[in-house]
Amino acid sequence: MATEIKMPQLGLTMTEGTIGQWKKQIGDSVAEGEALVEIMTDKITSEVESNAAGILRVIAAKEGETIPVQGLLCIIGTADEKIAEPGAAAAAPAGAPATAAAPAAKKEAKFSKAAQRMAEENGIDIQAVPGSGPEGRIVTADVEKYLLTAPKAGGRVKASPLAKKIAAELGVDLAKVAGTGPEGRIVEEDVQKAAKAPAAAAAPAPQAPAAKPAPAAAKTGEPLVGMRKVIAERMTASKHTAPHVTLMTEINVDATVKFRKELNANNTDVHFTYTDILTKMVAAALGHFPMVNASIVDNAVVKHEDINIGIAVALDNGLLVPVLRNADKCGLKEIHARCKENADNARSNKLSLDLLSGGTFTISNLGGYDVDGFTPVINQPESAILGVGRIIKKPVVVKDEIVIASMMTLSLSFDHRILDGAQAAKFLKCIKGYLEDPMSILL
Repeated sequence: MATEIKMPQLGLTMTEGTIGQWKKQIGDSVAEGEALVEIMTDKITSEVESNAAGILRVIAAKEGETIPVQGLLCIIGTADEKIAEPGAAAAAPAGAPATAAAPAAKKEAKFSKAAQRMAEENGIDIQAVPGSGPEGRIVTADVEKYLLTAPKAGGRVKASPLAKKIAAELGVDLAKVAGTGPEGRIVEEDVQKAAKAPAAAAAPAPQAPAAKPAPAAAKTGEPLVGMRKVIAERMTASKHTAPHVTLMTEINVDATVKFRKELNANNTDVHFTYTDILTKMVAAALGHFPMVNASIVDNAVVKHEDINIGIAVALDNGLLVPVLRNADKCGLKEIHARCKENADNARSNKLSLDLLSGGTFTISNLGGYDVDGFTPVINQPESAILGVGRIIKKPVVVKDEIVIASMMTLSLSFDHRILDGAQAAKFLKCIKGYLEDPMSILL
C-alpha cells in the first residue's frame, strides 16, 4: 500500500517549510528511517526521513518550493503499484469518448429592426453588440453604447448617422474631423464646421512622437526562502512592532583585557572569549534591571523569572540565536562550554529546536568583523538587544592625561514601549561598570 510522506511540524511555530535538496529520486529504493529530503524551516535545516520502505514513486514538491505543514512531499510504494499522480484529474468513465466535446454553436443574437439599421449605418457587426433587452435582445440603446465605447477598427470613426450623411454630401473626410460629442463622437455641427474650413480640416494630423523603447525587463532575482525569508519577515515585524531606540557608550576595557589574560593563563584547558565574559556581566546586570528582561505579551508586560540570553551566531546564509538558559546561574566555564557547543552545532546544522526559543535578551558581537558600533534590531518579543563592537587601542584622557587605552563601543537597542531612556541608560552603565572593574561582578 502506498505511503504519503507529508511536511512535518518541526516546531511549535512552524507553519511551512522550504524544500532543500532531495536525497532520493523517483525510482530509488528507500529504507524505513532513511533520509528523503532536506527541509529548511523558519529556524534550521532538517532532514525528513521515510516512515516506510519501498520505492520512491512520486515527488510532489520541487526543490525551492515552500510547502505548508502536512502538505504532500512524496509517495512511497511498490514498483508495480498503481499510484495516481497528485492533483491529477479524475479518469474519464469507461466508454466515454476520447476527444473533447465540440463547443456549442454560437447562439444567434436577437435584435430590433431599428438596432439593426443603426448598426448597418455605422458599419458594425450587430452580433458583437451586448444586448440589454429581454433574453439579451439588442436595442438601439445598446448599439449607441457600443459606438461610444467600442475601440476603432479598420479606420472606422465614431459619428452620428446624420453626420455621416452630411459628410458624404459635402465630401468631408470624417477621419480628419475632431468630434465634440460624447466620447469624441462626430456630430452634424462638427462636419459643417469642417466643411467651412477645408484647409484646417484637411491639414495632416501632427505626427505622434516616436514611442520610447520599453525599458529592459528587470532581471528575476532569487526568491527569499528558508532562513533568509524568516529573517526578513522577523526583522520587518520587529521594526514595525517595537519603537526602537539605541544608546551607545564607549568604554575603557583595559581592566577586562587584563582580567581575560589572567583567566586564560590560569585555566590552560579553557580559552575564554570576550563574549563569555560579557554574557556573565549581562546576566548579572539583568538581575538588577528586571524590566530589561521583560516582554510585551497580549498587550501586557511580562517580567521573566529566568534569564535566558541568546548569543547570535553568523552563518553563511543567515543568522541563528541559540539560547543560554539560566545564564545568571552559570559560572564562566559553563558559559564558555555551552556557548561554544551551541555555536558549533549552529554552524554544523545540529542545533536542536528547543535551544532556539525562550530567549529573554540577546547579545550580538560584531567585534570580530572590525565593527566599532551599530544599531542592532530587537529579537521579538524581547525588550532589548546588546550590540558589541571591537576593542581598539586609541588615545584617551585619563585623570587629565592622554594615555593609550583599549576602548570598546556597546550599543543597546531597546523597546521604548517597555523601557524609557533613563532605565536603559542605567542598565548600560551597569555593564560599563563591570567592564571597567570586572571583579565588581562578585560584589
